[in-house]
Amino acid sequence: MTSTIVCFLLLFISRIVLGVATPPHIVLIVVDDLGWNDVGYNNPVLNTPTIDRLAGNGVKLLNYYVANHCVPSRNMLMTGRHAIHLGLGSGVIGYHPRGLPLDETTLGEKLKTAGYSTHIIGKWHCGFFSDRYLPHNRGFDTFFGYLGPGIDHYTYIERNMPNLRKNDVCVVSQYGGNFSTFVYATEGVDIINAHDQSKPLFLYLSFALVHAPLQAPESYVKQYETTILNEDRRIFAGMTSCVDEAIANITHALERNDMLKNSVIVFTSDNGGAIANSAGNNWPLRGGKGSNWEGGVRAVAFVYSDLLPQESRGTENTGLMHITDWFPTLVKLAGGNPYGKKKLYGVDQWNMILGLDKSHRGDVLITLESTTHANIHYKTGLFVNNAFDITTTAAIKMGKWKLLTGSPGFTYDNYWFNSDQQAIEDPDYDVRRLVRLYNLDEDPNETTEISDQHHDIVIKMLAKLHKYTREIVPEQSKTEPRIDFDKMGQCLGPWV
Repeated sequence: MTSTIVCFLLLFISRIVLGVATPPHIVLIVVDDLGWNDVGYNNPVLNTPTIDRLAGNGVKLLNYYVANHCVPSRNMLMTGRHAIHLGLGSGVIGYHPRGLPLDETTLGEKLKTAGYSTHIIGKWHCGFFSDRYLPHNRGFDTFFGYLGPGIDHYTYIERNMPNLRKNDVCVVSQYGGNFSTFVYATEGVDIINAHDQSKPLFLYLSFALVHAPLQAPESYVKQYETTILNEDRRIFAGMTSCVDEAIANITHALERNDMLKNSVIVFTSDNGGAIANSAGNNWPLRGGKGSNWEGGVRAVAFVYSDLLPQESRGTENTGLMHITDWFPTLVKLAGGNPYGKKKLYGVDQWNMILGLDKSHRGDVLITLESTTHANIHYKTGLFVNNAFDITTTAAIKMGKWKLLTGSPGFTYDNYWFNSDQQAIEDPDYDVRRLVRLYNLDEDPNETTEISDQHHDIVIKMLAKLHKYTREIVPEQSKTEPRIDFDKMGQCLGPWV
């Protein structure tokens, strides 16, 4: 039996399990910089009733990994390919000639080919120095949002430039002064209301929140005045509640239009909560955005759908999953073919989500930053003769084991931050150590480093990292060309 026939049979079986003959509507929600402890179902202090309800009636993904910051995560999400294959493993897009390579196929393109109407609202961050990199030129019918890493949530200003577009039109003057989360939700509701239901809908809703700056309408912040003492954390909590209300508006619109019953809603953060320059919280996980500790790379995620079988609803799935897996999972669910000339890193995990199968992963390459090296040396000399350069910033998980090399990459590597944002020092942390091993089944919070006790495991994992180094595409340029702001017109955008 050919692989194509097998794929169609598995898709047919999944459709039978789902009880649906036509492709479902897909709503992919990404919240920027949302931490493990930043949703109500992990932290009851936070008021996120819609997120809690959807997660509680769906499938929570508890062993789900992303990159430690948004550029690699979002580009991996859009392609199903690992950041090491895209030349976007480290750094930001910024004002550099960097972006998702034009010979890569996006999730929008695949779903459009499968017959979907495709729309993106909010953050893109897959490149914009040339108009060919803009989302509405890469598989999305419409784009309403911003192109860079972050914006002011009221003025839509980034680096002194307006940054809000509807396709190629700058619309800051129309929406400036209105809070971004509700503007995006309104746009999403309008798309749902106007949708031609003879076609399935793909809505990629990529919120600007809860990324800095810390801003939220006062009424959302005020509800936390007696429960959260830290002012920054109180504003941050108000931001999470704004996102929750926006998601409620989207789900209500789907329901009013009789679309919710045939929809799949995916919810994910792009990385862990930002502690250093924001007020995100990942307790009890260690670290945060920018680090390879669990708090930086194990993300909040769930799937909700009325199409899920009863036995999978309200479950917590511990199968190993990576952000690249959404690409083949959703494209196959849509009836499309996720495969092409380039090998995917992502694997189809739909049957795992349904509870019909185990994860199709044995390991996850979390980070491999070939151009980032620690400038310190592990004094005992263990592992230094291995083929893999242990000064390289890298992280990999294989089964229950997680290995870190080089610098974990966090400003506060020797601390945890509890729910009250208080720092808890790790007295055993050794900044000179270049190889760190943890048993996450027994020690999910990375409290006890055990590489000295498991040399065989470390050597095996270093060999795996070395194998991945052979696949690395050189990092894209981080040299700023001469930027002609006049060519950008009224809004931040292409300049070449």
